[in-house]
Amino acid sequence: MILPNPIDLRISSILNVIKRSRVSQGISQYETSSRLNVSQNTYFKIEKGKTKLDVYRLIQIANILQIDLQELFIEELVH
Repeated sequence: MILPNPIDLRISSILNVIKRSRVSQGISQYETSSRLNVSQNTYFKIEKGKTKLDVYRLIQIANILQIDLQELFIEELVH
């Protein structure tokens, strides 16, 4: 049995927090992608974990969603 990569699990959890926050604020993927200056498809791939998320982009998303970066990592540990 192959165990999931712990790094992939952490990233997946962070992306889930981002998506939940975006949806709870009523912000669409289109609006988020526009504010990031990327296509909606690119943002979709980021949120789904199909495109790697670098620190710069993570900070941009956190700013758009008004999330403290620490909350992303704390939430990740709770969920």
